[in-house]
Amino acid sequence: MRKVLTTILAVVLFVAALPGLTGCFWKRVPKKWYNKTLDYYREGLSSNWANEDPSNGFYIGSDLKVLDASREFGYLITDLDGDGNDELFIGFNDGSGTTKFTDVYVWQRGYGAYQSFTGNDGYYTYLCGSGIIAHDSWYGSQTQREFLKWNPETGFFNVIEGEGKYLPMKWELTAF
Repeated sequence: MRKVLTTILAVVLFVAALPGLTGCFWKRVPKKWYNKTLDYYREGLSSNWANEDPSNGFYIGSDLKVLDASREFGYLITDLDGDGNDELFIGFNDGSGTTKFTDVYVWQRGYGAYQSFTGNDGYYTYLCGSGIIAHDSWYGSQTQREFLKWNPETGFFNVIEGEGKYLPMKWELTAF
């Protein structure tokens, strides 16, 4: 009888702990989840985007398709919020003093690798200090800049007050 009660207690404790354990599994992110994305960009830049296929989920901004010797194309892998999971920024430096990112990828629970922001032709994402990004968008008849901070709990960027507090910076890019 004691053995049966011990077994039942062990099973009950395991079942009670299961939601906490599975929550940990959901938060795991593969170490180099961005390798397939980087391979796609490398191949595209080296073949003048002969590999481009919109059905694969990648939208390639026209700024990455104009091979210009004055632009330094590349990527930046950084942990925006200090949670141990990297985010991937694709962009270029063109001598303007800030790095212009055309694409931002994150690992989002339930989606995997996810293209959060894309832009070109004057609409870019900029990385500021402290894990803050500035994103330019077209709203109606004007351009609006939003400041955002990644929230790993929700898997989304939260809009924050940032005008005058955060400045876009120039970042060292790794060439493709």
